[in-house]
Amino acid sequence: MGTQPPTLHRPCGQPTFTALTGDRCAVIVRVDTPPLSPTGEVAALTAGRRTYAARGKYLEPRDRWTIPGRPPSADNHVHAEHTCQPIPATWLLPPAPEPTIPTDMEVLF
Repeated sequence: MGTQPPTLHRPCGQPTFTALTGDRCAVIVRVDTPPLSPTGEVAALTAGRRTYAARGKYLEPRDRWTIPGRPPSADNHVHAEHTCQPIPATWLLPPAPEPTIPTDMEVLF
């Protein structure tokens, strides 16, 4: 996210991002580093955690106006508010698949 590297939260030792919420009152927030899947965002909200979309060096709060039509994806990273509890693996966005290079192609030069 942005230009800031993740830091370890001292009380729990988990990697987190700390950033401002941009031009919305410039509140400092701490979020967990792994991006959420769409199902993970619903689970995080149900568990009482706020969610934030990474926008450059800022974290944009997600709410009833910004969640519909913009689900978490590889192009839209959404992070859960940090609570010193590990995020369940079922909440996480799966890693992007490795690009495959066909090996049966003839190289012409």
